[in-house]
This record gives sequence, C-alpha cells and structure tokens, in this order.
Amino acid sequence: MVPAMIDIIGMPTIVAVGTDLVQIVLTTANVTLQQAIRNHTVDMVLALLVLAGSTVGAQIGARVGRRLRGEQIRVLLALIVLTFAFKFVYDLVATPSNLISIGGGAGGGH
Repeated sequence: MVPAMIDIIGMPTIVAVGTDLVQIVLTTANVTLQQAIRNHTVDMVLALLVLAGSTVGAQIGARVGRRLRGEQIRVLLALIVLTFAFKFVYDLVATPSNLISIGGGAGGGH
C-alpha cells in the first residue's frame, strides 16, 4: 500500500508509512481477536512478544525516518521488498537439503 499511496495519491512518504502502520495494527488486532474467539488458537506469549518487538521497532523506525529524506525511505523500502522477493523466489526453486522435512508433520498425511 505504501508505494500506491506515494505514487498514485501523491501522499508524503512519512505520512504513507504512518497510515500503513495504523492499517496494519487494526487488521492484525481484528484477526487476533477473531482467532481467539472462534478457534481459541492465539498464542498469547507470542502475541505479546510480537507486540513488544513491533513497538520498539516502530520507535527506532520513527527516529531513523526523521533523519532520512522521502527518496531515501522509498529506496530503503524498495531494497527490503526486493530482498524478500529474491528470497521467496530462491525458496521456491531451490532443492531443500532434507526432502522429508518439508512433509509438514509427523505422519497422518495422505
């Protein structure tokens, strides 16, 4: 969403990043609540660790973001996206070192 907000709407980079973070918080809070109510499958320790880590990370990101220009933030975002894209493509085409480990469980599969 950040590139779309910057390029299509013309929103300043720092505002687009903040808007995207608010959207992510609302979406993940909703999904967490729905999983807790319907499936009882929320690991509260993991959820609290992710919450704490994202809070610290947001503070660090805000301080770094104040020192960078909008173009620099966009380049950094593009590099992060490309890095993950290359890793996902590599994981799709690379042969795993242990073929049995990708089976997904301890028996029970068909």
